[in-house]
Amino acid sequence: MTRQTHPLQIQKRLKSVIWIILMLAAGAVNARGFDVQCNYSHTLPDDAIVYPGKPGEAMVHEFFGNPNTNAYTTYDSLNNNKVTTCNSTADISAYWAPQLKRKSGIVFPTYQKTYYLNDQPVVPVQPIPPGLEMLAGDHMGTGPNPHVNFLCTGGQYTTSMPASCPSKTPGAATQLNISVHFPDCWDGKTLKPILGSNRATRMSNLMKAAKGDLNVAYRNSDGTCPSAYPVKIPELQFNLAYNLGTDPDLSSAQLSLDPVFENGQWVPQWGSMYTAHGDFISAWHTQTMQYLTDMCMNKDVISGGCDTSIPVYYSAVTANVQLDSDGTAHPADTTLAAAPGNIVLMKFPIPKDLNDFPYAASTIQTFGGNVTDSSAVMLSLYSASTNWDDSANLPAASACSMNGIGGIYLDSARQVRQNDISSYIADQKAAGATEGALCIRNTTGRTVTFSSRTGSWTPGLFLK
Repeated sequence: MTRQTHPLQIQKRLKSVIWIILMLAAGAVNARGFDVQCNYSHTLPDDAIVYPGKPGEAMVHEFFGNPNTNAYTTYDSLNNNKVTTCNSTADISAYWAPQLKRKSGIVFPTYQKTYYLNDQPVVPVQPIPPGLEMLAGDHMGTGPNPHVNFLCTGGQYTTSMPASCPSKTPGAATQLNISVHFPDCWDGKTLKPILGSNRATRMSNLMKAAKGDLNVAYRNSDGTCPSAYPVKIPELQFNLAYNLGTDPDLSSAQLSLDPVFENGQWVPQWGSMYTAHGDFISAWHTQTMQYLTDMCMNKDVISGGCDTSIPVYYSAVTANVQLDSDGTAHPADTTLAAAPGNIVLMKFPIPKDLNDFPYAASTIQTFGGNVTDSSAVMLSLYSASTNWDDSANLPAASACSMNGIGGIYLDSARQVRQNDISSYIADQKAAGATEGALCIRNTTGRTVTFSSRTGSWTPGLFLK
């Protein structure tokens, strides 16, 4: 029976393909990473980085991600409000950018899509530390910036602001995208950029921020980091999408500037499109950020499949063993073979605080394929005892129960797969278990191999 694809799924896939093409055009050909898309949340004249604790004193900003972001926002306040407009519930970070207007009025962004990339993978990247605050772009820019790009629908990225975004199809809607590239080297100690206590000092330091010269900096031309900023972190490419409808005119487009205080009130100001910039406070779930760094940015993104797959919780297996039909154990091999008569066992931690971040499904993530022929096969998953390890206390076949908890459907392509074990994890959670374990039985007559925890791709519990 042929499985039908829902039209909305097709639209989402087409949107992802379009963004990938755009990023390739922007020069991210060799990048490894993932992306997250966040809908517009709210508008405020606040900036928790530049004017912390001073509501109304900043330029008007559009906010994305955590909906409670304001002038008082800190990492703790974000982490205490685990809500987001992003398509990954593990991302409760705050993103914001200046407001855009043109002659016809304010143009509100529909969403922003941020690519997290190891864009020049000559050295491994480290996870973005919780609470890191970053600025990118020039708050006082008057001309093109190498870290800011503009794009019209059907066009190419350019550092020059277009005067118009005409549709390639007469009468059709068109869109302006603004892309801001953040620094990707951290000093390893300073979470907050130090901007100073008065407005003049702040403006001077914002000039440094435009060049990447506060707590973060842009990488060297060879992909390494400057000596004062030794920690390589993912590069954020922050892409704002503005729907222009059928009016392509941008000749009068401006971005908000810091207000001036006149007659007892703050008066909004407007300036050049070259003042485009972005602000970010990281509040990713730490387990998720570690996984994405290890498996998506320090590994090949294509084999990793991280474009559309971001865990809310992830636990790598802490033990795995292949038991041959004669009982011989293979605990340390890089490959686990699920051959006829064999049993493969895996054990993993059950994450704590599973109610903190919402998730919809629990899966076991593996990397493997049928090595006998090109047939698609189904392997059976069963619950297993957890009183074993893969060193001094090796399991016997009796560790694998006959309580079925799911299956793994796969063919000869060696790739990452996620297979549902939601009921089993729900039972373990309800029982207060700190560990889970499963086993794989193969009755297909073919051999399937998986990467082990010492292999190229570590199996793990993947909640999404």
